[in-house]
Amino acid sequence: MLALALALVAALAVGSTPAHAAMESQKLSKNVCKTTGGGEFVRVPHSGGARIDKRLLPDVRWMQRRFDVGLGDGYAPTGHSPNGEHPIGLAFDIYSGNGRDSGWEKIDALAKLAEPRQNQPKLPWRWVGYDGDAGHGRGHHLHLSWGHNDNTTPRKPAKWVLTRICPGGSQGGDGGGSGGGISTRSEALPGLAPAAPETD
Repeated sequence: MLALALALVAALAVGSTPAHAAMESQKLSKNVCKTTGGGEFVRVPHSGGARIDKRLLPDVRWMQRRFDVGLGDGYAPTGHSPNGEHPIGLAFDIYSGNGRDSGWEKIDALAKLAEPRQNQPKLPWRWVGYDGDAGHGRGHHLHLSWGHNDNTTPRKPAKWVLTRICPGGSQGGDGGGSGGGISTRSEALPGLAPAAPETD
C-alpha cells in the first residue's frame, strides 16, 4: 500500500513539472516516448534556421535521414493557428527535401506512417495535415504535430510531449524497447490535448 501511495505521489509530481525543468523520458511503447520537462526552443541543424522544441530533435533527425525531408515552419508564434502546435514549437511543415517530384514519394510514406487512415493519426502525432486536408498535401506540404499536454500557452514550451524517439536517451534508430504493457491509445493518456486541425 505504501509503494502504491509513493508511486501516485511521484506520478503527480511529474505531471506538475514545468517545461523548463530537467528532462525525464518514459518509453510507453516501441515508438512512443513521453518526455516531461526540458522544453526549450532551439534551431534545427541543417534546416535554414527553423526552430523547434528541442525534445523533438531526435524525431526530426530520424525524418531527415529516413525520408529526406525539407523543413519549413517549426516554432512559429504567428502566422499559424493560435491553438495549434506551431506557437509551442511542436509542429513542422515538411516538404520534399530533394527538390524533385520523386521526393514526394518519401513524404507520402511519412504521411502514411503518421496517419494510416484519414483523421486517425498514430501516436506520437497529434494532427497530420496532408492529402484530404485544405491547404496541405502532396506538392504543397505535410504538416506534422506532436502530442502534448492540454492547456498550453503560445510562446512557451509544453510541460510534456510525445515523441517517437526518447530525447537524450540511450536508444538509437527508431527508439526500440518495450512499452511494458502501457497503452498508447490517446484516450489512455490523461491530459493529452485533443487533436485540432491547422486551419491557418
